[in-house]
Amino acid sequence: MRTRWTFLGFALAVLLAAPRIMSAQTLPPEVAQNGYADMIIVNAKIISVDDAGYNNNPGRIYQAMAVKKDRIMALGDATRIRAMADSRTTVYDMAGMTIIPGIVESHVHIFGDRQVATEMGLKGAAINVSVEAGRDIEATRLKVENAITDSVKKVKPGEWVHVTIRPNEKEKVDASRVFSWVTLGNFEPRERLDRIAPNHPVIVQVASRATINSAAWKTMQNYFPDLDDYYESTLPDVPKSGGKGVIGVEGQVALQWEIWWGSQPISLLADMMRRTMQKAASHGITTFSSRMTHPRLVDTYTLLNRENAAPIRFGLLLEGHRRPRDQKTVRQIYQMTGNLTNLGGDYLWINGVASELWDSSFPQGCLGPDVPAPAEIKAREMCPQPGMLYYDTLKNALGAGWRLAGIHGVASHGVRSFINMVDSVVKEQGLSVEDMRKRRLTVEHAEAMGQQPDIIAGLKKYDIIVSVHPPRLFRTRDYVADYGPKVLPFMQPVKTWLDSGVKVVGQMERYTNVGYVWTILMTRDIGEGMKVNPEEALGREVVLKMWTKWAAEYVMKENDLGSLEVGKMADFVVLDKDYLTVPIAEIPSIKPQMTVVGGKPVFFDAEFAKKFSKDGVGWQFPAGYKPWGEYVPEYGAGDL
Repeated sequence: MRTRWTFLGFALAVLLAAPRIMSAQTLPPEVAQNGYADMIIVNAKIISVDDAGYNNNPGRIYQAMAVKKDRIMALGDATRIRAMADSRTTVYDMAGMTIIPGIVESHVHIFGDRQVATEMGLKGAAINVSVEAGRDIEATRLKVENAITDSVKKVKPGEWVHVTIRPNEKEKVDASRVFSWVTLGNFEPRERLDRIAPNHPVIVQVASRATINSAAWKTMQNYFPDLDDYYESTLPDVPKSGGKGVIGVEGQVALQWEIWWGSQPISLLADMMRRTMQKAASHGITTFSSRMTHPRLVDTYTLLNRENAAPIRFGLLLEGHRRPRDQKTVRQIYQMTGNLTNLGGDYLWINGVASELWDSSFPQGCLGPDVPAPAEIKAREMCPQPGMLYYDTLKNALGAGWRLAGIHGVASHGVRSFINMVDSVVKEQGLSVEDMRKRRLTVEHAEAMGQQPDIIAGLKKYDIIVSVHPPRLFRTRDYVADYGPKVLPFMQPVKTWLDSGVKVVGQMERYTNVGYVWTILMTRDIGEGMKVNPEEALGREVVLKMWTKWAAEYVMKENDLGSLEVGKMADFVVLDKDYLTVPIAEIPSIKPQMTVVGGKPVFFDAEFAKKFSKDGVGWQFPAGYKPWGEYVPEYGAGDL
């Protein structure tokens, strides 16, 4: 009897356990290993970009995706992925919408946002004036000086007046030409500004160059006693730069953060930067790289990182040597720190040492012997040489083991000089070529880098990544006006670079204009019926790789970012149109609907969110705003 009851009890236990055993056996292996997904996406066109090749293959395309914590758990068809959800899983049915990997922007200056700062009550100058350029330098000078004269009547002595100059489309005076007037300090030198406004600090700015008067110079010297020596050393193209009152972008950022905002708490400034990054996220950017010149600006990012409050990821490039400090200290700064390349976490890491002062943008790009021009044109070129502050600083950093990235390589001879400097460090340090290739050095902008055989060979030798800024093709007319048609082959032959085996990624410099910038590489169209080297046009799949799969190598996170693959970070963007099939002309009209970073929506379009009974997340587009189509050719330091 006891044996019979024992057997019956065992049989009953087996029967009761059977459903659990069978259930465990039918669970998807991903669920058995990790538990049910936190989020699943179904009924989507998921472009994985898991093919790294230089081709028009966008990689595998999936219907559905499962996310666990901050990583991609699985990709596949909707039926299989749905089996990975339980009652706690958030399910998004995308009804056929397209998903791409999060955009990795290799070169964008997120130093703040004018609109966001204003909304938060963060003010700069007492009065800001925007002046449209005249038809020539004298007409523009008259407008600027009249604006200053009117402005000083409206503010108290000692209060700042800030004048920016915008292009004049009607007169066909574009931003590059205005910049060429301002860059050497002859447009509004210090002495002219002193006569107009002796009692008010004044700054006249176009993009990364500005002139300031004596009142402004003295104010800045209170914070930076080495101001005169610094600018004499770092702006070799501007004789007596201090006497002319010329400052660069580092001076402008220092002015903003140390003088105008010097009394503001870092917590408030950090919140402004958080909102600015949210704005970038709304355009589909999930990771960015940028150089940082100023300690208080770096403080905002490190605070956000400590508080786990940063909405997107940041590969920080140090450019602390670009502050007005004594030259001996600057030259040795990266030897004194030790090599910190790649130190950090998933949201903030040190991506290397950058320098915007190597060669510079038009009209200062160093074409050197490659393209002859009249003496007055060649005199403007910023050509790096040993003994110059930024040359010596970068060479010392490279010798100390640092990665150099974000280095301005605007024109051919400037890039050649960079390669030659790398050669010298390899020889002096007894390094192998492979040692240097592992650093993943980069040169930036490449607006007139050309296709000289020795430069192509040097880029390939050290596996140097070229980060190209397509809107600089719009400067072609200015280059031709100054150098003649012989300069045309130098204007961003991106396809030739790629065909030659050079690694190329893309940059926007701003966090808007995504589709507009991408289509420039597809059409080579700069308007008024002109296409620059149209044989260099790229397919849309290649362009997408330049801002995703390949760009992840630029930020040294290719194992985590850049494509939608199992185990990688769940960073992706939901688009309202199919990037792979819409006509090229419609790509700038694409509008992101959702941006996800690490499995969390950091942008959710409010109208789109209603479909899932959710609220909007992050910065929202105003009526009529085209996030991928708005285009501003030039701008101030950090959009402020």
